[in-house]
Amino acid sequence: MKRATILVLAATLVTATGAAQEETERLEAWPEVSRDVAATVKTDIARLRKARTEEMGEQAHAALVQVGAGCAPDLIDALGKEKADDARDRIVDVLDLVTGAPHTRLLAEYFTDKSEEVRIWSLERVALFPDPGVRAAADEALVDAEGARKPVRAEVMAAALAATSAGSTAGLDVLLERATKDWNRYGRNIRIACDGARSEAASAEVVGYLTGTEERAEQVAAIRLLAGCGTEASAVPHLRPLLDSDDSTLRIASINALRGIVDGEMPIDKLSVFDSIEQAKTWKQRIQ
Repeated sequence: MKRATILVLAATLVTATGAAQEETERLEAWPEVSRDVAATVKTDIARLRKARTEEMGEQAHAALVQVGAGCAPDLIDALGKEKADDARDRIVDVLDLVTGAPHTRLLAEYFTDKSEEVRIWSLERVALFPDPGVRAAADEALVDAEGARKPVRAEVMAAALAATSAGSTAGLDVLLERATKDWNRYGRNIRIACDGARSEAASAEVVGYLTGTEERAEQVAAIRLLAGCGTEASAVPHLRPLLDSDDSTLRIASINALRGIVDGEMPIDKLSVFDSIEQAKTWKQRIQ
């Protein structure tokens, strides 16, 4: 096998303040493992899947994590074959520890895997590490997921996250629906994905959602999406009036959106009503 080589992402992500983020290295091949290690990996994956005792599972987990990303292809193969939910969870626990931003291009190859579990996991994993280089694959995965004879909601959501994270606007409607109904579950992943889509096009589309509904829950959801994908030019004029809202939820969401758009900061957890009033005053002065 040829030594794994590295591609440096040419198009860097840009924060809301306009500062370029550090370039991310993207692998074009999985790291090599020696023949001896490869044999051990297969044994440890078998032990991880069976895990007749808690200790057996923990030992296999630790051994595989020690190997690192080189064991990912075998783990993904096992994930696609495994039928037991608890064993799948153990496999995913390891995969989440040995894969990351360098592996997005490699994981994108699994967007079309025959296993539903593999497709969903790979899409969700890639979505956590915004990479414009997987946009075409993610958009295609979203089309396939939505166009399936019996669409699987989890796969549609995973594909929408991946596509948005890669800079596409094709899945924003899916994210808006999930943000409206179940922000507590999906909010973190939606915000990360939206950061990858920050643009005038995405901002204008979500502003359209915000101004086109009178449903409070949908308004809050749109504001939360704008925290990630909104721009100062198109989003801030619509957020400023909400700083005076008597509805504390709208006011707090707007403050957090401005934090993301203007300062590139994440939301403040559990911002109190009193503090939100004070912060609203500060923000009105900053964006007047």
